[in-house]
Amino acid sequence: MKVKFSPDDSKLVSYSWGDGWLCYWDLRTRQLLWKSKTGFIEKAYEHPNLEDFGLDKNMGLLYSRSENETFQAWDAKTGRILSVSESNPDNEAFIEKGKIFSVAVDSLSYRLTNSEARKGWTIKRFSYSKSAYDVSNDGKLFAEGGGWGHAVIRITEIRNPENTYELKGGRIPPYEQTELETKMLQEQAQRRATMDRLKARRDKQAAIDRENFKKQIFITFEHYGDMTEPGQLRLLESDEPKKSKEIKSEAQAMALWLRLHNDSPLPVRIPTQSMYLPNRKCFFDLPDGQKILGLCDNREIAIWFGLEDKRGKMIPYGFDFGSAAILLPKTSVLFAVPRQILRNGNAIRFEFIFQNMEGRTKITDYGVPSILRFREEDVPNAK
Repeated sequence: MKVKFSPDDSKLVSYSWGDGWLCYWDLRTRQLLWKSKTGFIEKAYEHPNLEDFGLDKNMGLLYSRSENETFQAWDAKTGRILSVSESNPDNEAFIEKGKIFSVAVDSLSYRLTNSEARKGWTIKRFSYSKSAYDVSNDGKLFAEGGGWGHAVIRITEIRNPENTYELKGGRIPPYEQTELETKMLQEQAQRRATMDRLKARRDKQAAIDRENFKKQIFITFEHYGDMTEPGQLRLLESDEPKKSKEIKSEAQAMALWLRLHNDSPLPVRIPTQSMYLPNRKCFFDLPDGQKILGLCDNREIAIWFGLEDKRGKMIPYGFDFGSAAILLPKTSVLFAVPRQILRNGNAIRFEFIFQNMEGRTKITDYGVPSILRFREEDVPNAK
């Protein structure tokens, strides 16, 4: 939820991401004045959540700003939507005035500090939402929006934190859909239908391309050697070849160095144990001239893989966290596997998924993931 005091502190705006209701409260009577639906703001399938609020000077209009970069104007008396536009209808409405208190949040409480008076007060939290709070403009009240099954609003007197009350609702007229809302919902349905048709067409082509290209993503044996223990790798690692340069005999080696190839015409997303900073010299050109950055050729990385036995049953192995990287077309990278985990016919396994354009500028997963496996018997001349 989000909560925000009106400029004169007589009203409170609240908004819930969970159910999409926008509510307007009277703090003098502690009653809900109205609540309005907001789902019609969504153009198609993007995030339409409301992020900011403001009122005009006369408090006759309530403004909101959405994640989809649109602005809404509401009648502050009735809650009826009046307009939705791409431009800000009132620049001054969203200007945040200086607050008397600064607020620090931890897992148990809010710490409010008045820097001028050099005094502080602590208010215990009652919800899991760290961002759903506001301080009244006169510095007297603190509002906290609940969440996770506790969707009420608690008002606390800052200088006397034991003095609290909750806003829970009230009797309001039944909600009536406006003509503008009806029109926008119809347009939304049309856009969704168009997007659904395009997605179905894309998914169909992705299935064809996946079958044609998946064999062009493969693993080959490079040489025997040693490797850095997986548990010693950092969250962010360099992909500069190091350990992969050290070649050992089969008898002395503790690891297998393998090469992951992408001979397909599309980038693929692969799971990695660490993150690797992209190199601007290594990229894939999108049709509109944009570029997607990825790993350079012949880099050394750590693949985040699982383990299965010779019957294909998964074996507990590795860590519960990892990252991902983009392997560009006509590119290959080196990674290591401890030899001992491949005993008894075990195989490493991990998924990759192709990347391609969605729309004109967005690149996303293309089709469904494919699985790669490698066993010690895949090493040339292995017994």
